[in-house]
Amino acid sequence: MPDLKPFDEQSADHLRLVLRTGQIGIWELDLHSGAAVRNEVHDEIFGYSGSLDRWDYDLFLDHVVEADRGRVDQLQKSAIAENRDWNFECRITTAGGQERWIQAAGRPVQDQDGKTVKLIGNVIDVTENKRSEAMLRLLTNELNHRVRNMLGMIQSMVRLSAKGAADLPSFAKALERRVAALARTHQLLVEGATETMLPSKILKAELSAFDGTTSQVRISVVDEIRLGATPAQGLALVLHELLTNALKYGALSNESGRVDVTIDREADVVELIWKESGGPPVEEAPEPGFGSTLISKSLSGDDAADLLFRREGVECRIRLHAG
Repeated sequence: MPDLKPFDEQSADHLRLVLRTGQIGIWELDLHSGAAVRNEVHDEIFGYSGSLDRWDYDLFLDHVVEADRGRVDQLQKSAIAENRDWNFECRITTAGGQERWIQAAGRPVQDQDGKTVKLIGNVIDVTENKRSEAMLRLLTNELNHRVRNMLGMIQSMVRLSAKGAADLPSFAKALERRVAALARTHQLLVEGATETMLPSKILKAELSAFDGTTSQVRISVVDEIRLGATPAQGLALVLHELLTNALKYGALSNESGRVDVTIDREADVVELIWKESGGPPVEEAPEPGFGSTLISKSLSGDDAADLLFRREGVECRIRLHAG
């Protein structure tokens, strides 16, 4: 049977294990000399490969970024004067020049006369937590922005669909299809993969909702760039209308018709050209109808979709800014 260490020694070993595996730095600051004793993890948090020969409060403050230094120093002075705990988070610059976040806590210790003679405490690196918090805030703001934009689009679709509908069932059916187009693009957005926001991916997602159209649509990608949420949603609606019209009246209404889509970019602007051929001849440009109205209103800012009613088939030139 192996020899067992006394309980106190086991406890000390356990404590050292917890401090090391938890990456917790511990320190004890003598207020008279200004010198501090601490464990190796403490110095590693501040960017040193091993323990320094000496550590003091001024050296600690030198690591605290200038914007946080005054606040941290005042908290320490107040903790000593008022005999209370010293808890704070701040940014530091490590010995290697990296900016990181620490969370520290200290407690005053008095002598027999009630005078505060030292502070004891711990410090941990919370940089990754801070980055996660920042990312969560960013994602929350982005989600709020997307929801506002989507609700605005749905309101516009309801208004425009109501104007173009002959009766309630046709209004409901058309609105359902257009909301489904938004939902497909939203699914691409939440998947998180950067390639899913490419115009070609959005087009393929729309084609997947119309059985039997893939063989008649040829996609040629010269160059493209990932789109932001708003232009991506607008593009999904435009493509949905183009596909719907092509199936009803244009190149996809017969087996011999075809649609050629070319995607190219210049800097941060993507151009998508939709060309129909082989369908019923287009006699002349019709009066602006619901479909063309929705196409023109689906895009915002400097983005635009220009419809051309050529005899050989409808052409649409779409320009989108990536942001």
